[in-house]
Amino acid sequence: MTISQTATTDRDLGDAFDILGSHRRRLVLARVSGVDEAVPIGRLATELASAEGEKPLEAVTMAERDRNKVRLHHADIPALAAAGLVHYNPQRRLVSAGELPLEGEEWLEMPVVEALEAWNRH
Repeated sequence: MTISQTATTDRDLGDAFDILGSHRRRLVLARVSGVDEAVPIGRLATELASAEGEKPLEAVTMAERDRNKVRLHHADIPALAAAGLVHYNPQRRLVSAGELPLEGEEWLEMPVVEALEAWNRH
């Protein structure tokens, strides 16, 4: 392995840790994986607020939903899309699964390091 190959691998691994180290991003991956249709970002925002606040969907406030929509649109979804883990249509605000080595709850059950290893094998 050359020095330039090592640098690329280390950078890619660091990027993967940044992406998969976020529990909310793994929640997004768990939600969009294994479903055939794209998920509206508003629905993802509501589900994230529910999961993070440990409350039912109907208890999520509009402010919580809106905060999550902004963060998803500007930070979480672009990072996941850049890594090829999701596809995002920003005009329609729809998110769908990309090339994912895991499905559904596996993203939440596995430690991040194991998920990274699975992703790197892909």
